[in-house]
Amino acid sequence: MKKHFNVHTLVFSAVLVALNIVITRLLSVDVGAVRIGLGFIPIALGSMLYGAVPGATIAVIADILGAILQGKGYWIGFGLSAALMGLTYGWFLYGKEKTFRRISLCVILQAIFIDALLGALWYRIFGGTPFLAALGMRAVDAAVMIPVKILLIRYLWVYVGARIAKKQL
Repeated sequence: MKKHFNVHTLVFSAVLVALNIVITRLLSVDVGAVRIGLGFIPIALGSMLYGAVPGATIAVIADILGAILQGKGYWIGFGLSAALMGLTYGWFLYGKEKTFRRISLCVILQAIFIDALLGALWYRIFGGTPFLAALGMRAVDAAVMIPVKILLIRYLWVYVGARIAKKQL
């Protein structure tokens, strides 16, 4: 746990927060209840390098700051989903071999339970969208993003994450 509270880790986590905000808020496409983008990359990388709790913290801070900077307001349900994303990446991938199977299981479980089901619930509660309509949109988004996430997380770790981990940032 001590490794998470040093200057290098905090600075790199701040860079991941900033990167997530830029990728999610500026380089993503919003279509109703669906956001297609690559904002998951900094969260996955932070969780793989530092663990579940730091990954969740990075995700929540990025979600709060991103919502404030975008001027859309913040809602705790989406923050909870962001935290769960960071936690699951950490639980499945921190300190473990980043196999295709392990990454796939993590991403598929996130897609079903966090992206589709919880996301639809939040849109029902927050925006009044009928649950089944929101579920349909969220399920399509999750299904499209599953292979993208699996491949990018795998190659991100092989070509970037493992090298960062060796330098113990």
